[in-house]
Amino acid sequence: ETLPRNARRRAIVRQTLEDNARDIDDLRHIHSVLAVCGLPYTRQPIEVREYERRQGRMSLVVEAGKLRNPENGERIAQPLPFGPKSRLLLMHLCSEAIRQKSATIEIADSLSAFIRNIGFAVTGGRKGTLQAFKEQINALAACKLSVGMWDGARSVEYQGTPFSRIDLWLPTNPDQMILWPSTLTFSQDFYTTLSRHALPIRAEAVRAFAGSSRKLDMYFWFNYRLHRLKRPTLLSWDAIASQFGGSFDRRRAFRAQFVD
Repeated sequence: ETLPRNARRRAIVRQTLEDNARDIDDLRHIHSVLAVCGLPYTRQPIEVREYERRQGRMSLVVEAGKLRNPENGERIAQPLPFGPKSRLLLMHLCSEAIRQKSATIEIADSLSAFIRNIGFAVTGGRKGTLQAFKEQINALAACKLSVGMWDGARSVEYQGTPFSRIDLWLPTNPDQMILWPSTLTFSQDFYTTLSRHALPIRAEAVRAFAGSSRKLDMYFWFNYRLHRLKRPTLLSWDAIASQFGGSFDRRRAFRAQFVD
């Protein structure tokens, strides 16, 4: 029986992971809090300037920011980062910080290589992938993150921008090539918490779900939970819906899609 394209892709990835269980070169990393408390699934109105997710004893608050227009110096409001592309960019940058063991990282010369590597076609124009990734780079560069963790006795909260310096080149023509800066510097506080709470993930699995925020969040979250599981744990549908339900109005529709 011929499988649909996405199902066939997942089957190939599953076999690859089983055959290469200890492929160190395939490892990537993301901050554990970002794996548990994800960014918005969908675009929020520009008027919405704050978003919060809580799960267990972790929380993530994202505040939208502004970037300065290089042509006239005016500050332009950026949206909240959202969707799969923001997650993929954060994964890529966190992975490079862990791999290079530095808050200041050397990054690729062009966005195109990264986009191709995770399985997207590289397209220009206002609705192309270059424009979509550029928007998420801007949103991440401008935003402020508050990452909180508590254990019943004490709490720790990092507040600040994820990057202390990023040189952005923002072409006005969406068909122009968008270049990464040669270096990017994480804020020291964010880098310190990342070093302590980096969650290893498999790039091959990420590629299989690169087009879906919800599926990426499911992979990150189950990876985090299974990595720390000490005994069999029963998960209620209420807990699952709280974590992944998002915009679903009907619980039955969510359950059907989640099971699939």
